[in-house]
Amino acid sequence: MTCKNILLLVGCAIFSTAVKAQVTIDIDTQQRGPKVSPMLYGIFYEDINHAADGGIYAELIRNRSFEDGPRYGAPADMQAWSTLAAAPSQLTAQLIQPSKKTPLLNSVQHNALELSIKASPAAPVSLLNEGYWGINAVQGRSYRLAFWAKNLKYQGTVKAILRSKDGSQIYAETAVEGFPSAKVKGWAKYEAELTAHDNDPQAQFALVFDGAGQVQLDMVSLFPPTFKNRENGMRPDLANMLWQLHPKFMRFPGGCFVEGQESPDNAFRWERTIGPIEEREGHWNVNWGYRTSDGLGFHEYLQLAEDLGAKPLYVVNVGIWHGGMTPYDSIQPWIDECLNALEYANGPATSKYGAMRAKNGHPEPFGIEYLEIGNENNQPDPRQQSDHYYERYEQFYKAIRAKYPNMKIIGNVVSWGDDNPKWNSPLPVDLLDEHFYRSPDWFAAAFRKYDSYDRKGPKIYVGEYAVTNGYGNLGNMNAALGEAVYMMGMENNSDVVELASYAPIFVNENDARWRPDMIRFSSSRVMGTPSYYVQQLMPQHLGTQVVKVEQTDPYKDKARKQLTPLKNRVGVGTWNTRATFETDKEADFIYGDWTKEGNTVKQTGSKEATLCIEKNIISSDHYTCKFRARKDEGAEGFIITFNYVDEKNYCWVNFGGWGNTQHAIEQISNGGKLLTDSKRGRIAPGRWYDVTLEVAGDSVKAWLNDRLVFDTVLKHDDTKGIFSSATIDEASGELIVKVVNTSDAATTANLNLKNFKPGTARAIRLAANDGMEENTLDAPTTIHPVEQLLSPEESSVALDVPPYSLNIVRIKEDKK
Repeated sequence: MTCKNILLLVGCAIFSTAVKAQVTIDIDTQQRGPKVSPMLYGIFYEDINHAADGGIYAELIRNRSFEDGPRYGAPADMQAWSTLAAAPSQLTAQLIQPSKKTPLLNSVQHNALELSIKASPAAPVSLLNEGYWGINAVQGRSYRLAFWAKNLKYQGTVKAILRSKDGSQIYAETAVEGFPSAKVKGWAKYEAELTAHDNDPQAQFALVFDGAGQVQLDMVSLFPPTFKNRENGMRPDLANMLWQLHPKFMRFPGGCFVEGQESPDNAFRWERTIGPIEEREGHWNVNWGYRTSDGLGFHEYLQLAEDLGAKPLYVVNVGIWHGGMTPYDSIQPWIDECLNALEYANGPATSKYGAMRAKNGHPEPFGIEYLEIGNENNQPDPRQQSDHYYERYEQFYKAIRAKYPNMKIIGNVVSWGDDNPKWNSPLPVDLLDEHFYRSPDWFAAAFRKYDSYDRKGPKIYVGEYAVTNGYGNLGNMNAALGEAVYMMGMENNSDVVELASYAPIFVNENDARWRPDMIRFSSSRVMGTPSYYVQQLMPQHLGTQVVKVEQTDPYKDKARKQLTPLKNRVGVGTWNTRATFETDKEADFIYGDWTKEGNTVKQTGSKEATLCIEKNIISSDHYTCKFRARKDEGAEGFIITFNYVDEKNYCWVNFGGWGNTQHAIEQISNGGKLLTDSKRGRIAPGRWYDVTLEVAGDSVKAWLNDRLVFDTVLKHDDTKGIFSSATIDEASGELIVKVVNTSDAATTANLNLKNFKPGTARAIRLAANDGMEENTLDAPTTIHPVEQLLSPEESSVALDVPPYSLNIVRIKEDKK
């Protein structure tokens, strides 16, 4: 790498001037826009981050059927289980597999636990389970225990207890009546109830034996009270967080969870997830790195949607999984599986699958009205879980429409690498599923994204969206406000955008596979991020028809102001790729698996956003740098970093990004990304490339070999400021005005009203002291909604608008 300096460098971190002028928002209630979609806001549930087992599914015993292992393909082990005895010879435990001599509980159970016990009342032994990072014992709470056992000449009793981790305290204790059964020679089910008399979020469960002999165990289950008291139900505090969102629909079961990975057996196969829990095999959730019991199955998803007052939106597999596929001309079994699922949900109790639903406790149909064909399966690159999508879609569409003519069918479009995906087929489709994981600035800049969409084309379902760049640690206020502005834009275009759902929802703090997520929890605690509260407030204050607003722009005449760093550096990086770079400079390995060999540095791992930055400091706003780079192996190309200030403020040229399909310049400011420019392109592996980068103030040129790829100007961030929108609630007669301030300065807004005389008014506000501020489990309400009464004038309402705030004003009309 070589660089030539000329003048003082102007960096990429651009900040707008603070808002100080009063904002004027003119609202004429006779100037109406489209009707607001009554189905606009819903939720998207996927089993990620232990969202199901160890999450909303209330089961407290981990590895309850002894099928879990350390990783996919490895044998099952005693995960979460342990034994306790005064001497090892008193209690031995081993997993056993089915054979003619040792038949297990049923054909879907591949393992059971066999205990050899030599205990006595004076020297009992225990089988312990730690739960999912602790079992939450709550004073006065009762727990339902059930397990299956086969007695092999065991003589003695068994107690069930909840105890402290060190065993010094017992919180609940009960004898398991009827164990062992003298009447049953094979497997028998035993049940008991425990009531805790103290609190401990890290409690353990134990079966305590005081006799001698052998016992085989399977499907050991412990349930606390559940949401709406459903058998095999949901954890109440987490389900209540969903209920407070008042979702109109629930998309399930994914996400990548629909497709699975490595094998079609790891996909969500709905029929394997219904019926008694001991008859559910479970499967490996390879996409997210753990096994799932499928206790939260197809029936429970439908029941949860019903309990939340949400319409179920089912996503079906089109015969594609991560790493493989069924040929598109051989997918009839997948179509049959889809139709059978619809019959289970919608068919009469007299039909084959409707009768199964009735047997499982729900005689009336659940009523699926929305169905999505595939999940992110319409990418241009077949390596990205895509293959002949339109041919697959057509077969599903025809079969579904023939039997369910009123079903609203949702199609996939390009899910990443394209801000404006299109439906490139003449096939009919009701809605298109767009997915956007971007920065706060991108979402704020997309306020008017849907203004230009074709009103005669398919409706839009924004099925997955969230700030994933610049969200901080767990999810900050900047992220929430960017999403709020984007949602206001969707509301304004409700004649195009019919459905929208944030993603993902849940994360167990002990196993975060994805960030951010809007609800974070442990065994005993739960909190919502600022994004959660935005998702709560926006549908609560939606209105039924858009009212047009005219806002005076306080930025219209403002001068550009940019941060001009005095010290900057350049370097290289990668994304999910191994690469080699020639350099004779000393460098700091900021992130990644870097090695230096002679005049080269190598990235030997496959992490995202790796950085290697030269120690040399550039003090110039005009400089030219030259690099030699080679992609060795991996999903993408290589990255050239410039204007580097620190780990959260720099720019880069990403050659061969987005699955080696695009070149792009991006500006990273406070951890958030802003796309400067992009174009199609790829990087060949094993080939050396000469890269030249020329920076002249905010102008940037980049050559790949001798070809000019970029000649562009760094973008100023125009998304810091005031955004406003309005709707009217025709049922209550209230005018609802939403005002978002994404900047760091307070201002006031004057809401001038025409054809509407204000009576009473109140403001619901979500605000933070800083855009980087977050909630945590220790401080869960640092950012939360508050309410304030306002004092309207004759034809206006004055509103204080704090920095970093979402403000929702509800105004009742004075009809006197």
